[in-house]
Amino acid sequence: METVSPADLERAQQFAAEFEVTGSFTDPDSEEHALWKAGKLVPYYLTRLLDAGGHVGPSVDAACLAEEPAVDHWELGAEYPSWEQTVALAQLLDVRVRDLTHPDARPRHHEVRPRRRLPGLVILSFEPAAVEASTQ
Repeated sequence: METVSPADLERAQQFAAEFEVTGSFTDPDSEEHALWKAGKLVPYYLTRLLDAGGHVGPSVDAACLAEEPAVDHWELGAEYPSWEQTVALAQLLDVRVRDLTHPDARPRHHEVRPRRRLPGLVILSFEPAAVEASTQ
């Protein structure tokens, strides 16, 4: 099993501590679109909110304008949702799009990215190629 560097552990703790829902869903503004386009979505935030709301299964994908298993891949950071899917996800979760982002998040390649969710695993970034494919 791979160990986590002190810097990565500190980053995970920072992201967890700074996670905040600022309010109920509202139509996103241009700043939120810019955050999405810059790859600032955080897979861990998606997972945390989906779990907190008891959102599971193919109905989540459908609500997010996606096909199973897209949302699972978003949670792993392997695929990046389109803008329309991101807005639909925020609406499903009843949060602002900005609540799915962190200003220090950045796309990051991982040689070994899990193929399924693992207990206790915190994923903070999306694959750069996935962000690029979705935001072009």
